[in-house]
Parts: sequence; C-alpha cells; structure tokens
Amino acid sequence: MKTYKKIMNGVAMVEKLILVLATILIVVLTVGNVLSRKLLHQSWSFTEELVVAVFVLITLMAAALTARDGELVNLSLIPDRLSVKGQKVLLTINTVLSVAFTAVLFKYGLDKVITQLENGKRTFVLNWPEWIFWSFVPIGAACMVLHIIEYFVDYCAKSKKDKEEQEK
Repeated sequence: MKTYKKIMNGVAMVEKLILVLATILIVVLTVGNVLSRKLLHQSWSFTEELVVAVFVLITLMAAALTARDGELVNLSLIPDRLSVKGQKVLLTINTVLSVAFTAVLFKYGLDKVITQLENGKRTFVLNWPEWIFWSFVPIGAACMVLHIIEYFVDYCAKSKKDKEEQEK
C-alpha cells in the first residue's frame, strides 16, 4: 500500500507541475497577445487555438486532483443522513459509476486520437497534428480514474483503521 501511495503522490506531483506550467503558458499567451495587439497592432493568431486546448488539459488535470481528495461534485444530502456502512455502500456505487463514466471518456478520447493519427488532420492555425490536442482527453481521463480509485482505497483503509481502533 505504501508503494501505491508513493506512486500516486508522484503522479499528483507531475499533474501539479503540468497545471502550473499550463497556467503560466495561458497567462503569457493571453497577456502577450493583448500587449501585441495594443502596442504592435498585430494579433497572435495561434493563441486562441492553443489556449483552448490547454484549458481542456487544465480542466481534466484539476478534476483528477480534485477526485484524489474526494471533492468532485456530489450531493451530500443523502450520504450525510446514512450510517457509516450506508455511506460506504453509496461511495462504492459512486466510485463504480465514476470510473465507468471516466472510462467511457477515456475510450472515446483515445478513439479520437487514433482517428486523428490515421487521417493526419492538422490544426488550422498552428498546423500541428490534431492528435496532440486530443491526447489531453485520454490522459486526463486516465488520471481521473487513478485518483477516483485512490480515494476509494484510502477511504476503505481509513474506515478499516477507524473500526479497528474502536474495537480496542
């Protein structure tokens, strides 16, 4: 279990680094484009294409890190009224459904990457292969699945530990 946690801490560290770099990139591109338009009267045409793709990456990575702490959007109305055992059952159902949904997101994102690789389609402005931007979807989905499962495993381990302490 400790090895698994070390691996997941490493994954989270990489995700946080990607988030910081992606955010800096968006700020630099956006501010740079505004300054270029105001001072040089020339717009950087590629910024919109790149910023939109990077926003997708940021959204999925942030969702993955949020899942790690069990903070994805959930209604707490029902779980708060259940016993600990009922909450665990509900969390199990929630985990299964979340992993299933995210696996579908991963599959269709990966299908899109493969399609873009096969047809060689390129972006309009940057003329980059579209598969690069589409790869953000399965990468983000894979990170989400890992963290959803991580949260569930941590929750089960914590509840088992709490139960053992109560029995002492």
